[in-house]
Amino acid sequence: MIIVLDRKITPEEFENAKEVYPDYIKTVVDTEKSVMAVGGEFHIDCEEALISQGSKLENLYGGGYRVSTKEVEYIAMSNFKPVLNKITYEVMDHEIRKKIYSLTKEYLEI
Repeated sequence: MIIVLDRKITPEEFENAKEVYPDYIKTVVDTEKSVMAVGGEFHIDCEEALISQGSKLENLYGGGYRVSTKEVEYIAMSNFKPVLNKITYEVMDHEIRKKIYSLTKEYLEI
């Protein structure tokens, strides 16, 4: 189940977001709109949910949240977008990483 958040996740939503991977939640953040899609099996599913709600591909960055350690991760195959000059799976831009970290902690930590 993909959940789009612009606020803190509820406990029920949190359980739904980790239904595929019990200790890991896939995340995609729209750094311009400060929204996040979470859950599901693939990052691309989260991207599609955000795009369907008006997000632009160039503002989307995939990563994850490790439930047991509360670690934020910055790696996703969907980050590789050569046409947008994004040529790594890992988000390397320090400012983008700070935004991802901040939104992930704000929205996912319950």
